[in-house]
Amino acid sequence: MNGLSFIRRRCNLSQGQLAEKLGVTRQAINLWENRREPLPKARKEQLSRFFGLEPELFDEINQEQKDALLHRPCFMYRDDDGHDYFLFRENPLKPFGCLLNGKADQSFTQDEQMILDRRELEEMLDILREAVFPKDRSRWTAWDSNVAMNRMRCILGGMTDALEAIQKHPKDRKMDCFYLMMQVELALALALGGIEKDDLPHQTENDQPGLDTQSIISLADEFQRWLRKRAEEADSFLAK
Repeated sequence: MNGLSFIRRRCNLSQGQLAEKLGVTRQAINLWENRREPLPKARKEQLSRFFGLEPELFDEINQEQKDALLHRPCFMYRDDDGHDYFLFRENPLKPFGCLLNGKADQSFTQDEQMILDRRELEEMLDILREAVFPKDRSRWTAWDSNVAMNRMRCILGGMTDALEAIQKHPKDRKMDCFYLMMQVELALALALGGIEKDDLPHQTENDQPGLDTQSIISLADEFQRWLRKRAEEADSFLAK
């Protein structure tokens, strides 16, 4: 399969539209796609810069390369005449950061949403790392590192187990399970000092069943007692 033809159609560009952006004729695009003329190296590099892809992808591509292109994120651009097309590089005229900071009415393509979600996940993992691994490790020993890594493994492992368990419940029970999981996560954050009691949702008698603030506080107290007990056990072990 011709890579140039596949990429052009994937990006919602006609031969004429792509020719206009490259400064060539539509006939030249047609000749390259139908292999009647070889694609010049200079044009291949121009296509690489324009689409944001490796130059070799504009030659013949196999099924594996085609599948990889289908899963690579595209970013939306818009012509002056209102035609939407896509490139494999971020649009500098449409900057965005973490999804949490985005505007509620801002529309994203599915691929852009995937990139934003990935960035948000990486930021959350960075926050978790900072909470588990202090920045100043100058006095850390191998024991400290093992303890921190085990702590993070327990946190992420517990969340993974909970999500897998939720998926096994009937549809009408899944939301209740999600609320329960959120309560556990909030209680853990409260126990570790990541949030304060005032940050928790304040419920009234008319509120729909969901997050139970008192249960979160009680569970956080249990977490704190458990953490203190483990710390005392560790101190006792190291003192021997």
